[in-house]
Amino acid sequence: MAKGVIEIKENRCRGCGFCEMFCKKGCIEMSTRVSNLGLPLPDFINPDDCSACGMCAWMCPHTAIEIYEYVEASPATAL
Repeated sequence: MAKGVIEIKENRCRGCGFCEMFCKKGCIEMSTRVSNLGLPLPDFINPDDCSACGMCAWMCPHTAIEIYEYVEASPATAL
């Protein structure tokens, strides 16, 4: 079950592939799609396996990835 979701800012991505290399869960893959600059773009391919560890965002030299970790509300705070 996914513990979070990532957002890839395609306008910032420079196609280096670090996100794919450092994702321990294999949730990111460089695609055949290209940016306006002709650079390869990554896809978030296995969202259910994402642990929201943040490694992809941490390794991205262009700050093109944001992580949103799911937080479960306790019954007391859900009201």
